[in-house]
Amino acid sequence: MRSSLVPAILVLGIVTVAVVVLLVAQSMSLRDELRQARAEVGALQARVEQIDTVSPDALRRELEELESGIRDWLIATGADGGFESDPGQSNGDSPTADQIMARIDEVLVRITALDERVEEICEGVPVC
Repeated sequence: MRSSLVPAILVLGIVTVAVVVLLVAQSMSLRDELRQARAEVGALQARVEQIDTVSPDALRRELEELESGIRDWLIATGADGGFESDPGQSNGDSPTADQIMARIDEVLVRITALDERVEEICEGVPVC
């Protein structure tokens, strides 16, 4: 009876040692991958901290300045191309103040829509 159990125990011991060696090798490779991943995360965090962030308030301020500049330009020149009259027409055929203000209001609505869209985009971006 002893002779039949010895080879089975030997095979079981060899298989156990092989499995343990494979587990140790796998564990070591996973540990190396974990170290590499941690290093990459650290590098990415450093990069994110270096990126200049734009606050929504600064963006709003820039949009308001742009809006003001566009309004001033439209009032001064009336050359946005959106009027039905030709800019080269005589003064008697130039657009009325109401038409100019209506066009400015249209531009402001578009700028407001753009501002809202920028805010939507910034909600999903952590560095915006």
